[in-house]
Amino acid sequence: MIGALRYAVPGLLLLFFAVRSFRQRVFLLGIPFLMYMGNSVFFEKAKPFWIPSRLSPSDHVMLWLVITWVVYFDLLLPSFRRSAPRPRLFGPALSSPEEIVLVGLAAFAVVEVGLTALRFSAATSALGQAKGFVYLFVGYFLLRGMLCRASREDSLDFVKALVVVNTIAAALFIVHQGLHHTIYLAVEYQTVVFMGQRLTRSFYFMPQLLTLALAYVFARRTWTVFWVGVLIVTLGALWVSYTRSLLVIAVAVFLTSLAVRLFKARQAHIAIRRAVTMLVLAAVLLGAAFVFLPVESRYLVSRIVTATSSGSLTSDPNLQNRQNKLRNVYAWIGPESHALGQGFATPAQDPPGANVPAMSADLVWVPVLYRFGLLGVLVVALLYATAGWRAARMSVSGDGDAEFLALVLLGVIVGTFLESFVSWTFLNPVRYPMGLWVFALLAAEACRRRAKRAAPAPILEEALDA
Repeated sequence: MIGALRYAVPGLLLLFFAVRSFRQRVFLLGIPFLMYMGNSVFFEKAKPFWIPSRLSPSDHVMLWLVITWVVYFDLLLPSFRRSAPRPRLFGPALSSPEEIVLVGLAAFAVVEVGLTALRFSAATSALGQAKGFVYLFVGYFLLRGMLCRASREDSLDFVKALVVVNTIAAALFIVHQGLHHTIYLAVEYQTVVFMGQRLTRSFYFMPQLLTLALAYVFARRTWTVFWVGVLIVTLGALWVSYTRSLLVIAVAVFLTSLAVRLFKARQAHIAIRRAVTMLVLAAVLLGAAFVFLPVESRYLVSRIVTATSSGSLTSDPNLQNRQNKLRNVYAWIGPESHALGQGFATPAQDPPGANVPAMSADLVWVPVLYRFGLLGVLVVALLYATAGWRAARMSVSGDGDAEFLALVLLGVIVGTFLESFVSWTFLNPVRYPMGLWVFALLAAEACRRRAKRAAPAPILEEALDA
């Protein structure tokens, strides 16, 4: 039964996205997103997408993202048979300031490759170390081109589908890690014994779009039974992950949505009603967790108590460990490289750098600091700040679907920024090409807003037609 499930889930999901892509072409992106979700929906069982085996996972994701892009724009067809004779393959002009910052980061990476090549007289090795960043930025522009061509309605339908898929993954995760019925075969990340019961922790098959699911549900004006169910399952997966940072992220995403509602005229009543509903729901879920998952719930509470018992969050061992990693990297790159980092040196060229990949899983700022120095840290922080500003501005100025999509993106950006202090987020080496997906969605929405403002008024259009 479980064996059949492992093959049925990815097969059915792939079929769903393929069928929908005939009517809404943006659903072709379901393939790279399913690869992004990877183990959580058993997509590693879809072997045609992971051959040849000598390639790395990020190579496969990049390959299929390119294939999707080629099919999306009919590039293999003669020009007269294409749906758009002159498609903008990478989307319209850049949006300022957030995309200017992103392009600046890409240019910074190119400069670092050059400096590293000059420093060690080894251009090939520098390019090899920079391959992930090449995938990151190329993947962004491929995603940008496809998403800019899609309508807002199609984009929202696609995001909705991603949330539903993530909910399926969250339900499987609850059954496996919360109820201890083996579904996934991957080796557990960590095993602990608490109150005489064996608990497992793993992030390999954890739902990858929890922040998107939370942002989507919180941003909705109304909650139906279905979306309350999505929220319950998502929060359940978050709970059995035993990850305190995810609790903080969930609260931050909810408060972000609430703040925008309170700021906008005539929406304060929605925010107040939503806050009361969420408090009641949280109380019910908390009670249910202690009834049905007593040991697991007590374990998570014990971890929260450990973090707060000293009176300072900075005294938490996990946070101290991450602070020490940043201090170590700062010391390794040396005073002469504090500003620009070590670039793309190999471990052989800079031995301390061999520790960076393992450390990066706990903190995205580790590879950023090591590769780009303090200036790189500033640029990445500026990217999040400008993207958050763009999403917040569009949330406040928009209405209807435009407001909703912008609010979802704002929640994801806020949540991803917070997650960057406990995870490698956009620099996950398995998912380099998809690392900047939320920024591509934001750029597409910004392009739609800009195109709408530039469109001629209906009266003028009629005059021109006449």
